[in-house]
Amino acid sequence: MLVEVVTPDEVFFKGDTEMIIVRTTKGDRGILKNHRPLVAVLSDGNLRIKQNGKFKEAKISGGFMNVNKDKTVIITEKAIWKG
Repeated sequence: MLVEVVTPDEVFFKGDTEMIIVRTTKGDRGILKNHRPLVAVLSDGNLRIKQNGKFKEAKISGGFMNVNKDKTVIITEKAIWKG
């Protein structure tokens, strides 16, 4: 599934993923390919991106997420890779 993470300054991440885990205002959500369409408000917290069986982790500053069958777009104020 294609994931794009966009901040006001840059496209922070764009790539094919196996899964993402993100914190919404209603709790953590895991998103896989073919997920039902969803729009969610994001809380400040961690974004975990799974590629090639391994997770990368970033810290994001709230925002919105739009999930479609084969693409997820996250719009956030700020994103920073952890570790």
